[in-house]
Amino acid sequence: MKRLLLCSLFAFSFCVLSAQTEISAFNATGGGYSATSLTDYQCLGVNPANLGWTRNDHKMNLGLMEGTVYLYSEPLTRKEVFNDLFNNDDWLDLQGKKDAASKFTDARLLGVGAWTWAGFSYQDDKIGGIAFNIRERLMWNSVLNDKAASFLFTGWRDPYFDQKITNLYGDTIEGISSNSQYASVVYRGTDQQMFHIREFNLGYGRELLQLGNVMFLYGGFNVKYILGYAGVQYYQNVAGELIGWSALSPAYDVDYGEPTPSAVTGSGLKKVGSGFGFDIGTTFQYRDLKVALAVNDIGSINWDGNVYQGNDVRVYSIETDGMNNYNIFEQGELIVSDNHPDDPNEWTGLENKKVRLPMNLRAGISYLIMEGLEVGLDLYMPLGNKVPGYYDEVIVGLGTRYDPADWIQLSIGMVSGGTFGVNVPLGVTFIPVNTKKSTWSMGLGTGDLITWFTDVDPNVALCFGILRFSFGEK
Repeated sequence: MKRLLLCSLFAFSFCVLSAQTEISAFNATGGGYSATSLTDYQCLGVNPANLGWTRNDHKMNLGLMEGTVYLYSEPLTRKEVFNDLFNNDDWLDLQGKKDAASKFTDARLLGVGAWTWAGFSYQDDKIGGIAFNIRERLMWNSVLNDKAASFLFTGWRDPYFDQKITNLYGDTIEGISSNSQYASVVYRGTDQQMFHIREFNLGYGRELLQLGNVMFLYGGFNVKYILGYAGVQYYQNVAGELIGWSALSPAYDVDYGEPTPSAVTGSGLKKVGSGFGFDIGTTFQYRDLKVALAVNDIGSINWDGNVYQGNDVRVYSIETDGMNNYNIFEQGELIVSDNHPDDPNEWTGLENKKVRLPMNLRAGISYLIMEGLEVGLDLYMPLGNKVPGYYDEVIVGLGTRYDPADWIQLSIGMVSGGTFGVNVPLGVTFIPVNTKKSTWSMGLGTGDLITWFTDVDPNVALCFGILRFSFGEK
């Protein structure tokens, strides 16, 4: 059997660990801006030029296990996200399935984010700053058209499958379409992408120019080696041509029922691709004003494991009456379809497929109003072609950070764009140890304060970290 991509890939439970524009720095989430504020190992992937300056008088910074959990849902309310998305106890009747299909039609489900396993930096006024981190990046972004959503929840009950096959007991076990249409027609408007990589980043930044003691120019670059665990695209381009390909680690347990010359056997999170990328950036400072510009994710990944190319075949049959609840992580794997017997296979195995990284531009400006109070503005702009991990729209963030005491930092902002509406992030960072020799900070932030007071279009997002240390006097 050939699994239907739009349904089988709802087994994306790995992708629920996630934050807007993939920032895992807990002390940046609440502020809404980062291009001019993040330094040390946290600025890798944002703006490596910030390695040329420090926020404190310490040479070294070490961080472990900093991450963010984020899920944006247009089809489900906040209550449904918490109660139903991971729950098999509820049971939808036929009308409930139709209502669910209506909810998911042309509605976005987005999970994005990052997890920094470990990061370290050394910064010195003479030699500049060097930093290293290991970071996990994940993204799921999907919009289903009316047929895709209906097939997912109502299966062969959809009128498209006008012929039924029954078993010996008279129960329907399969629906067949007597007038089957090509996938590019049936699923027009459906757009899915998935992205899961692990980066090994090494960056360097330093002061390039100083005029007096009021004007500074910093520059930096970051080189990254990438391990790929999941890359998926399924959509129609402007010409109506179906673009579909997939490379998934065995951990995702998706079987297309067809051989591929790039098969990766076994189980677990095995790499199915690798590549290189780099980031470049610059930061200009005049007194208490900073302006930053960086281009990130320049490079590509060569997917060479479990690679499949999707073919534009006729959607012929389906073997289910649809999902029984909103738990798409488990129920979605049960949705199986076949193409027309006269068509070629729905999926063709490939040796490899080279795909560019989701290149982007970050720009920012910030101003230190007074000691301990800063305001900033950030812009994130996607560049290049549409690829997994790519945002469809520009993202703009505005925010402020305030240090009322040596042991606490507060931040609040507003983030808009990227097809996920308007968010109000809020963050609190505690600094239990803050001396000339060392600091220890921990914190918690939410990607959207509004979500906790409303039920529509929830942005369930939490960013956290408890093991961030600075030490070594400059």
